[in-house]
Amino acid sequence: MVDLQDPSQQEALVMCNLAPGAAIIAICSLTLSLSAAPTFAGMVTFQSTRFSTAKPVPHLHYEGDVVPGDLDRIVAAVRRYVDCDPRTLPDTGGNCAVLTMTSEGGNYVEGLKIAHFLRENAIATWVKTGSYCYSACAFAFLGGSGHSSWPATGDYIDRIIEPGAALGFHAPYVTADSLGQLVAQYGVEEVLGGNRESIALMIDQLVYWNVDDGVLSRITNMGADEAYTASTAQDLYLLRTALPNAPRRMWAPDPAEALRNACMRLLAHHQDVWPYDVRDRVSGEIIYNLGTDDRGWDLSGYQLVGAPGGLTVSYCAVHTADAHLGANADVALYYGPGVEGHMRPALTFFHRPEGWSTLATGGVAAQRIFQKGGIGHFFMPPDAELGGAHALTWRLVGEDFLKTGRLGQYPPEHGGERGILRR
Repeated sequence: MVDLQDPSQQEALVMCNLAPGAAIIAICSLTLSLSAAPTFAGMVTFQSTRFSTAKPVPHLHYEGDVVPGDLDRIVAAVRRYVDCDPRTLPDTGGNCAVLTMTSEGGNYVEGLKIAHFLRENAIATWVKTGSYCYSACAFAFLGGSGHSSWPATGDYIDRIIEPGAALGFHAPYVTADSLGQLVAQYGVEEVLGGNRESIALMIDQLVYWNVDDGVLSRITNMGADEAYTASTAQDLYLLRTALPNAPRRMWAPDPAEALRNACMRLLAHHQDVWPYDVRDRVSGEIIYNLGTDDRGWDLSGYQLVGAPGGLTVSYCAVHTADAHLGANADVALYYGPGVEGHMRPALTFFHRPEGWSTLATGGVAAQRIFQKGGIGHFFMPPDAELGGAHALTWRLVGEDFLKTGRLGQYPPEHGGERGILRR
């Protein structure tokens, strides 16, 4: 395994080649290279003392190539502008700062060091609409965190991308034009062994930062010109990354469809597959008052296709009183009615717009699908594009929402009431 503190091993993982595309900027990779184009150190700038209403903490911005020494620059900025001890944050959770990011990538190991620093200091990461964060930057982004003084929570993931932002990953590889030079200078075993080490390190870190294991094989099996980008709602589920914590109706106006999409996440998690793969099992119309739970409360939701009932997970539902999904709601997979006629939950997604939202409970919060506030992408179709209309809507109302905590003028067809979206 590569030692992140060993400079001699860091050199083998240094720079990535960037290949911008016409429509989507391609991701740079962890390229082993003897020579690289000149790079410029990332710049860290102070933006404001208050990032948003929900995050009233200092806002720092990081931009440029990820190169050795960038962590020191981030540390210096935090020491200068941030006066916060994560251990003193409230049990309701919070951050010491927010770091927005724009970078084409660079030094992979430096990116991982930055990620660990962000976790240790409860600094959230954020990529804004129109910005991009690739390769080494994307690994640094994974460190975005908050902290709760409540021991049962502790550190938790807090990494956000706005619709229309770009986040992407690439597997390590050796470029064909540099392979001959590398082998001639370092030998076959050192070159190929180093690349194996970089792949092993990448997988180890993706697991540590709670990226879905289904992504690991996809990234490592990609070719030199391929990239994994967070372009759909499903990608956010897999990367354990959130949209800004806006009211659910902004991302999914129709409660019945929003419930269906949340059910896809539950079933995918239950079966260890991707949400898109189970879309055909959550079909048909919503059924109101389809049964009762063991407390006698009415349930509304969907019967899963191909589920016979009984001891099989057969339904996905929510308490009928919460079916509007406008406030707290427990969306769960249910076993079919037992001998007493009631349905029992098998796996639950706790939706808490003003608290902790989590898929299942137990274990370490940073290793679950867990977020302070709502998890908006849970209610979107898995294949919903994060650009396009969503990006336009966020450009129109998002900045104001961050400042005020309220969504102003908003089209009625997107769930607004007379053009105003109510919280």
